[in-house]
Amino acid sequence: KKQKKKNPMVVTKPKAPTPQAVAAKSVSAHVTISQCDVLLWVIDIRNPAECFCENMNSELTSDNKSVVFVLNKVDLVPKSVANQWYSVYSSKAPTFVLKSTEIILTECEQIISALKATLARFGGAKPLLAHLKQMSSEEKKVGVIGGPQVGKSSVISTILKQCGRTKAKKSTETKLSENLRLVTVPGLIERECNGILDVLNNMHQYMNYPTEVVTALTQCISKQDAMFHFTLPEYDHPKGLADALAVRYNLYFQKDPDHEAVGRLILKQFRDKKLKFYVACEEAPAGGASIPEDQIQDVHRLLFDGDALKLNSSELNIVITKKEKKRGNEMDIDEEDEEEMGSSDDEEDYEEEDEEEDEGSDFDEEEEMS
Repeated sequence: KKQKKKNPMVVTKPKAPTPQAVAAKSVSAHVTISQCDVLLWVIDIRNPAECFCENMNSELTSDNKSVVFVLNKVDLVPKSVANQWYSVYSSKAPTFVLKSTEIILTECEQIISALKATLARFGGAKPLLAHLKQMSSEEKKVGVIGGPQVGKSSVISTILKQCGRTKAKKSTETKLSENLRLVTVPGLIERECNGILDVLNNMHQYMNYPTEVVTALTQCISKQDAMFHFTLPEYDHPKGLADALAVRYNLYFQKDPDHEAVGRLILKQFRDKKLKFYVACEEAPAGGASIPEDQIQDVHRLLFDGDALKLNSSELNIVITKKEKKRGNEMDIDEEDEEEMGSSDDEEDYEEEDEEEDEGSDFDEEEEMS
């Protein structure tokens, strides 16, 4: 028999590994500080005290680094609060505001969600870029630092899109202009104190400690906002917030208000992004600077003046009692319908009993006749 010749084994050389894009993960802030000349410090304006580190600020000033504060998510706080925090940080270094890419919508704002999505795509990035280009004629590197989940990556992407650039695939730097290069890997600053922002970043951990969520919320929500959002009557703020929420949602454990269940309820509100919060500024200097018009020009439609409500506590109680009365009327109507249904069922039962009695009487008459 003829033996088939086997094909000789072909040995192929392994292909060279293709260069992959550098992942935009955060590194330590000290690495970014050592590489860059200008640093953009991103701060969440909802609670800036939790994002600011005094030791890091003194270290930057000793190293002669140029610092620019970026107050991010300015569309999530009232305009008056934004002006107060701007006056605090503008006294330390040049400060700019940016619009958050995340928008929290309430039930009554759902109808204009499409309009809000088209507004202020790069809110506040244009004056920031103009300031960076005017700083010096020498070539400089710009880095972004900040705490966890304050919007560092969104600031980098906003700056790149405003310049019409994309992230470099083979390096961690992207050229913005002739004299500016942006480091696309942000530097992470660890928090010195934990508050409501730490709750948002570690919800799975706070599920085991729900009472701490309630204490964190009482520090960053006003009485009127809490009464309006949760439909609460008059209560003692901030100590009575947990008890008021337990009564409102009927959360009890052994006839006592269940604060742990209240904390889990608040975590669910945070997860669904339905709860607005912010910390009012108590350190604002009298007659401090307000946000310039050229910075707030892109996001002025998304800002709201004053608090969430412009009502006194007495007027707010009237609104809440009206809502409760409407709910009570609906419950009364449902109970009346149930009573009517119950009466009709009883009538049917009575009719069946009468028929059985009539049949029994007819049977007795037949027996007597027989």
